[in-house]
Amino acid sequence: MRIAILANSLPAAVTIYDEVQTLPDTEVFVLLAPVSGDGKLFEHVARFAAKSDRLKSLELVSKRAVVRLRKPFQHPESIARLKELKFDLGLHKSGNIYRRDTIECFRLGILNAHIGLLPKYRGRSVMEWSLVQGDPPGISVFFVDEGIDTGRRIVCSETVDVSPCPTISEAKQKLFNLDAKFYRRAIELLQHDETKFQVNDGSGHRYYVMSDLFQEVAAKSLAANPSSKI
Repeated sequence: MRIAILANSLPAAVTIYDEVQTLPDTEVFVLLAPVSGDGKLFEHVARFAAKSDRLKSLELVSKRAVVRLRKPFQHPESIARLKELKFDLGLHKSGNIYRRDTIECFRLGILNAHIGLLPKYRGRSVMEWSLVQGDPPGISVFFVDEGIDTGRRIVCSETVDVSPCPTISEAKQKLFNLDAKFYRRAIELLQHDETKFQVNDGSGHRYYVMSDLFQEVAAKSLAANPSSKI
């Protein structure tokens, strides 16, 4: 299986690369593309990445595991290059929402590790909203479409215990830091021919960035449930 980590900077992709490149029968690459059309921000990020993680950058480059696109993922030039590379699976680690033409460049599609339990919690601040409503937070790995957390095929979805975390920011960071392990778990499931997808049926709600007032409520909910282990 040829796997590509879609990112805008190399440091963002390193942990995922290290986790999934040890899977059997896989080739893993990091696809770097600029966020903006002119690529200037990407040039700055690329230089910063080389300085901040030089050894890892050199290792990945020496393995020819880094593919740099000059244009954003949705640009026709990038799409043409992606078609040439013939990837089976993409792993989302960029700041992009992908268009259909980009998604279809990957034989299976592009996975996203969403820090919310689908289908109930879509959108932003979903960990906080789940705490406010008394539900356990978690992570769902699903195949994206052009919408916001609306892709119908969920590969895996599990609760995560954040009760040891003293603050909302630390709890959220814990979930973000688990993306590599959840991607690996999803790939292992996909390597079996009889993968059974859960259905993201749209029955939940799309949430938006939580206000400061509700952030305080979420923090109190986290502190009030130290025994919320799942």
